[in-house]
Amino acid sequence: MDASFSALEQRQLSNIRTWRAVYLAPFSQVSRTCLYFFSGPDFLYADAFFPDCTSYVLVGLEPVELLPDLRTVPLTLLENTLANIEVTLNTIVNFSFFKTKDMREDLQRTQLKGVLPILFVFLARTGKEISSVEYISPSQAGARGVKISFTDPATGGQKVLYYFSQDLSDDGLKKNPALLRFCDQLAPTNSLLKAASYLMHGNGFNIARNYLLQASALILQDDSGIPVRYFPSERWTFRLFGSYTGPINLFKQFYQAELRQSYESSAPKPLTFGFGYQWNRHNSTLILATRR
Repeated sequence: MDASFSALEQRQLSNIRTWRAVYLAPFSQVSRTCLYFFSGPDFLYADAFFPDCTSYVLVGLEPVELLPDLRTVPLTLLENTLANIEVTLNTIVNFSFFKTKDMREDLQRTQLKGVLPILFVFLARTGKEISSVEYISPSQAGARGVKISFTDPATGGQKVLYYFSQDLSDDGLKKNPALLRFCDQLAPTNSLLKAASYLMHGNGFNIARNYLLQASALILQDDSGIPVRYFPSERWTFRLFGSYTGPINLFKQFYQAELRQSYESSAPKPLTFGFGYQWNRHNSTLILATRR
């Protein structure tokens, strides 16, 4: 784990912090909330891009489970469990994203189930000090969530991380709209979208897409987030980074000709880190959309 996170720091996180200070920080001061739909337990990148935020709201399908007292877990089982966590973290440490199906299976396989173990690892590895953990729900029938209060030694400030297990499809949000009402209290937000499976390119996630466009002061995303055609130029300013070679083969049907044209007609700054499904920095697409 030490070796993996050391390599991640050198390859990704240190470069993200340098990029952020120049290109993102001037625009992210409007909000102190990072909203990250389709995130899974990826606090790592939310913290790297938005370290000045005091509230983080992560939303994914992965469940929140009660943690057992580790002192009651037999040593052999505990060793296997910790090894399983390392396996679960493999893709995000090496490629910057989780594989949802694999992660869902991994997180149900051992004594430490759900997203909390991963969130705890990321908080610990980024130097945070957890002060309290509270299980919450925006409504009785709605998403099950967790509120983690922590101290950030880098700033000395008290911060809070919310994670909600919620179906973000139109059907899911119609059944349980309380999540969006909760997010309304924290708007306007700095919104992050990464490796989002191109879900908002179709018609099944209109509510989530429209909500982000309404609630966000800025949206930082790769091409798997919100299609560029939903950002009218009179309302949004685009800044492009890296390159756009199109989606990976699994999602090739979501190619955006408009985005390709935008990249060709501008002179995007190259990236020094990988982002999203195109984990090689030379092929990575990064879009910063700020509200006018």
